[in-house]
Amino acid sequence: MFYFNWSSSEKKVARRAFDVALTAELAEIMAEFKARAAAAAEPADMWEVERYLRASRIDIDQKYIYRYSRLPDLFAWLLREGRIQEEHLLGLAEEKLALIRRWATIVYDE
Repeated sequence: MFYFNWSSSEKKVARRAFDVALTAELAEIMAEFKARAAAAAEPADMWEVERYLRASRIDIDQKYIYRYSRLPDLFAWLLREGRIQEEHLLGLAEEKLALIRRWATIVYDE
């Protein structure tokens, strides 16, 4: 883990980028929830919707942790997923941006 000092202006940039990604991902989950709930026809369908929400919440809670020590990794992940663009990170120190860019290009076997 890399530990950087974050200036107050960098903290503002980081918070905005974090909030942009989280808000967009929550909106996607909300839309999917509404579609699944609207399509529910049987009582068992309710539990499928509930399972979807539970899994989504776990994913969100594990992914979006606002700790400065974890933000470079999170931002790299969000760049890879297309949830943020590099423009969202402008204002971060070059050493942070370089690390985020490098990590964003790593290809993981899924």
